[in-house]
Amino acid sequence: MAVVLGWGAVVAVDMIRGRPLEDALFNASFWMAAVAVIGYFTWKRSRKTADRLSQRGQILLYLRYPDARPGSLSGIWNMGVATLEQGRIEFQPAVYDTLEPSGRSTALTGIEALSVPRLLSRQDAKYVSQRLFQVVTFASDVGRIEIAASPGSFQTIRETVLTNPSE
Repeated sequence: MAVVLGWGAVVAVDMIRGRPLEDALFNASFWMAAVAVIGYFTWKRSRKTADRLSQRGQILLYLRYPDARPGSLSGIWNMGVATLEQGRIEFQPAVYDTLEPSGRSTALTGIEALSVPRLLSRQDAKYVSQRLFQVVTFASDVGRIEIAASPGSFQTIRETVLTNPSE
């Protein structure tokens, strides 16, 4: 649907600019084909990454410490891979779409949800490149943390990290 609307918008803009109909149709078709191809490969890469992580029992998430001193880590979303265990998240910072490890891992314990999932703000969306990710604030042994992840990842966190084994 978005591709069709985009195609119509490009045709309309080209027609307003005074281009011939044939040029406007070709231009719109070319750009929408390019957008569709880029979107397909982006989707394919994200599915491949998600499958690889799920086979290892891991998830992709972004982590930040909102109570850190200004100018330090307070506004920085750190992308990484999380290994989930009962009551514990092992966070390994990673870079690039290959999720190459960077830096040392951090063990977060005493995890307790302080908020319900909310949409990323415009400012946060500049740093969290995955669309449809949501943010939840948690209490942990290192203080208040915010995690941005997919709704499915939050479900996995609820089932694995936050559940009490005696329940």
